[in-house]
Amino acid sequence: MQIPAITTEVIQSPPPWKLQGAGFILNYWVTPRFIQQSAILHHSPSPIGRMIQVMLVRYESSPVGAYDELLILDHPLISKRVLSSIPKIYVSTLASVTHGQTLWGIPKELAQFEWRDTKLGLTCTVRVAGQHFTLTLYKAKKPKLFYINSHHIPSSILQIRQTWQNKRYSFAPQFRGHIAKLAGVKWSDSQGLFPDFSQARLLQSFFVPKFSLLFPEAKIKDR
Repeated sequence: MQIPAITTEVIQSPPPWKLQGAGFILNYWVTPRFIQQSAILHHSPSPIGRMIQVMLVRYESSPVGAYDELLILDHPLISKRVLSSIPKIYVSTLASVTHGQTLWGIPKELAQFEWRDTKLGLTCTVRVAGQHFTLTLYKAKKPKLFYINSHHIPSSILQIRQTWQNKRYSFAPQFRGHIAKLAGVKWSDSQGLFPDFSQARLLQSFFVPKFSLLFPEAKIKDR
């Protein structure tokens, strides 16, 4: 259920944005067949496959208040000089939808997020237009925390480019926080709402108990 783009007249919180929260970084290697079968990924085919990140986030604070988020970060095809992009993203508030679309060209869609703690980790159910799917995230029994900072990551990976409403948006978020290794992930049937990452190869993934994120003003050009 995609919300129509909103004009900048309703924007109450211009960039830069400072956000804080917790979340999960799920790293996957996807095959050319997986890419071909996923409508939101096959616009950038790859003969050998590529790495994709799924991020599940609970923002405790932002310029538009607390909200939840599930997104795909599709990483660059360096040989083709294609920048990273966010082809699919759900968020839990309308304010996040309208600001994300207008300020950064991010194709945010509205969804409901339901969270449940388990003995081994956390379960999140995402509901969209009467359908739903579930992620179960298994934390390590004795997690060891590691510090991470965007300054440690190649700039080519941090740069994101979006196309929205006949405009191109480019920006590079900055972040810092601590991460711990994740023991595993389980997906329910995503019912076409999201790619079926249970069919992809899970690489080492992480739990982020606390992070700070800075979203700068995007550079915007006509297509």
